[in-house]
Amino acid sequence: MKIYVSLLLTVVSILSFSNIKAQNSQKPSKYLEGTPQLTHSQMLVDYDSLVSYVNQVSPIIQFNKEVRKIDFNKHAKMLKKRITSKTSMEEYLFLVEKTLNVAQDGHSDRLGNSGLDEVKTILIPKGFVKGLETLDLPHSYKYEKFIGENFYTKTKLELVYINGEYYNLLPFSYDGKSYPATMKLISCNGNEIHQFVKNMEELISPLRWDRINKKVYHEDFYTVGEIYKNNHLKLTFVDNNQEKKIVTIAKDDTVTFLEEKKNNFGYNSSTASVITHYFEKEQIFYGKIPVMKEKLGDTLTKRFQTIINKFPVKSIVLDVRGNGGGSDATYGNFLGKILKDTIKMNLTVGRILSPLNCKYYEIDKDSIIEYGLKLTKEGPKLKNLKMFYNIIPNYSFFHPEKEILPFNGPVYVLQDRFIFSSSSNLSSLAYNNKHLTSIGEMPNLLGGMQNSPTVFFLPHSKLLFRVGPQIDFTDCKTVADIFQNQVEHFVTYPIDFLHERTTTNEDIFGKNFLLQKDPMFKKVLELELKQYFVETSNAISQKKI
Repeated sequence: MKIYVSLLLTVVSILSFSNIKAQNSQKPSKYLEGTPQLTHSQMLVDYDSLVSYVNQVSPIIQFNKEVRKIDFNKHAKMLKKRITSKTSMEEYLFLVEKTLNVAQDGHSDRLGNSGLDEVKTILIPKGFVKGLETLDLPHSYKYEKFIGENFYTKTKLELVYINGEYYNLLPFSYDGKSYPATMKLISCNGNEIHQFVKNMEELISPLRWDRINKKVYHEDFYTVGEIYKNNHLKLTFVDNNQEKKIVTIAKDDTVTFLEEKKNNFGYNSSTASVITHYFEKEQIFYGKIPVMKEKLGDTLTKRFQTIINKFPVKSIVLDVRGNGGGSDATYGNFLGKILKDTIKMNLTVGRILSPLNCKYYEIDKDSIIEYGLKLTKEGPKLKNLKMFYNIIPNYSFFHPEKEILPFNGPVYVLQDRFIFSSSSNLSSLAYNNKHLTSIGEMPNLLGGMQNSPTVFFLPHSKLLFRVGPQIDFTDCKTVADIFQNQVEHFVTYPIDFLHERTTTNEDIFGKNFLLQKDPMFKKVLELELKQYFVETSNAISQKKI
């Protein structure tokens, strides 16, 4: 059944309902030479198409309105009013960027170079693109360059958000003055920092939601050009001696870091390799998967098989810190080799029952019932949205292999805030299942069962963008629970440790650093020790009997 599969598997489509050629309205800037120069009426049609596509496909904007008080359509209505007969193409592209930002979803945004490369090298050759002419594709590369160099700045400050506060990770000098590491940022342009960032819904996305400290944040908020007043940004820090340090930095200016950044704290490189260790004393197999590529999962399986054929393995650590996602089969195939039983959940995911989705999935209300989908469900629902649901009792995330490897211990999943998509799926799986244990940070982004976004292009500008179509209601008691991302054992990095981790010459994923310094790996050792005491106590009790 086409619809049943496409709700769960990775599906990318490109839709458009117009092939009308845009007309040049004025001389373009150097960035936009050769791109469509829209008339006022064409901008309005383009913009209305953008808003319509988001409203018909994204259930996340309704979640944001109900739970996070971010009203997409209120913002869109105000942004549209700024489109006048005098609006330049450059100004119009900024309005489009702001509109996509206010959707506040990591799967809803304008396509950057990597996404455009995928359209060019995979989707067009395979015939997935409908209505987009080959000559139109270069326009979006030019839009990316223009927006990247004009909407955003080149400034880099290495700020991090830890336990509800912003800190500068590295010491730096600027304008003849030196500033120490680990200062706390308290204000921007004279406004309290958290309130300042909270009001940037149109300017940067996705704003992460720290539910523990009840704050939204973005560590790169200062890269938005519009917040620079008279081309300057005023940042007020407090150092460890409680002395205020004011830095007034010019737009696109750079600071000089006084320590070298040797290790990244963020998403991994797509070219990073699998790292594995065997800890002899603890009998732990450790595997770091940098991205969810199936070939990396195969590498992990082969290395584990080599180890377990020679040595006893009591437990496994899967480290997905910094893993931005990819294919669920990466971890699914590995788990299928080591677990005797499949991991099952009563899954409930939903999409909007809109004309656009009906056209794409080739469905209507009658065929929805025929395919075994539902038009209603028990439990929390999003208001004012007609949706259809895929409700799958005992959904299996993977199936055990016929010949599994001889392992019968716990599996620990190490995660930080920099997980997304399929790595976030693994996190949710670990949180909801006794076979796996999650340790680390919450991503603070909407999670649950993810699905690849639908890709669109606007009728006149031909700008390519994507929209996340699916939302996960699994095990939700309230609408707020749809945010999903949780962790069983919350462990975060203190700022002093994170500074050391960033600047050390040690291999931060080496055996010694993991054993001696890594807070999340040390939590594994703590849980293992507790389990040892439980097993020893039970053995003594059995002996007495």
